[in-house]
Amino acid sequence: MIDAAIVKTIAAEVGFAACGISKADRLQENEYPLEEWLAKGFNADMQYMERNIDMRRDPRLLVEGACSVISVLVPYKSNRLMEGRGKIAQYAYGEDYHERLKRMMYSLMSRVKERYPDFDGRPFVDTAPISDRHWAVRAGLGWIGRNTLFVNPTYGSYCFLGEIVTTAVVDCYDTPRSMSDVGGADNVSIGGCGDCRLCLDACPNNAIMVSESGASMLDARRCTSYNTIENRDDTLPAELNTRGYAYGCDICQMVCPYNRLAPVSFHLDDQRKAELEALADSDADSFRSFTKHSAMSRIKYWQWRRNIDVCK
Repeated sequence: MIDAAIVKTIAAEVGFAACGISKADRLQENEYPLEEWLAKGFNADMQYMERNIDMRRDPRLLVEGACSVISVLVPYKSNRLMEGRGKIAQYAYGEDYHERLKRMMYSLMSRVKERYPDFDGRPFVDTAPISDRHWAVRAGLGWIGRNTLFVNPTYGSYCFLGEIVTTAVVDCYDTPRSMSDVGGADNVSIGGCGDCRLCLDACPNNAIMVSESGASMLDARRCTSYNTIENRDDTLPAELNTRGYAYGCDICQMVCPYNRLAPVSFHLDDQRKAELEALADSDADSFRSFTKHSAMSRIKYWQWRRNIDVCK
């Protein structure tokens, strides 16, 4: 058995802004209404979401003998926004978060192993059938907001999330926070959002809705972020209003009261800002070179040109 307080202290020393630990039990439907979301076709062409459904709910199917899930958080709110055409979501301003968080989690695991030689686990960052958002909720780090994103009361939804699924047992597990602590209702579908609907009203494509079960759900078919990243069609839907975004979208986040109050966590310097803004006129080689270690490597150059053309 390992000491949860020691793990959290090491996580803070490594650079994580928050860390929580939950039991590796199965996520229930009321926690993660995946089947309902899929039944509505809200996953669009993301057919991979239809696979490994049991594994998405139960990390013990992902890591044999799993007992605990260590959830970690790194905030990314930028000090300023890029300008010009072809806007990019803030999470892609800096280094690829997959690489950064994996590096930090391996450091965390290595240091925990120094204290507990038998410690073993696997780190995940948005690259396996496990829901980062819902395990962060289980670990008491926040809630699923009305915009369907994970929301932390301090850092808002500008958060990178990861988890280490481990066979270790800890002495004290965290639990989902009481929403009365943040002025909300005890309902995981709205969390600390209360009656606020700013994100729903701000979405130019009405992509966010409340389902019959009361959970907020995102219809990816209508979402600018989905269409500019995951959509592999030659053209974007004619009715899609991107509001100038060529990669991702921050509209539902920018109106969130929690995000307005969140501290700045990323400094966008003049050089990086200029490089981001120059991408609108980049050729294929320049685009590939710039995005090699960026979250923007998710898309191909032809998709970028398709998206930029809509921003004219």
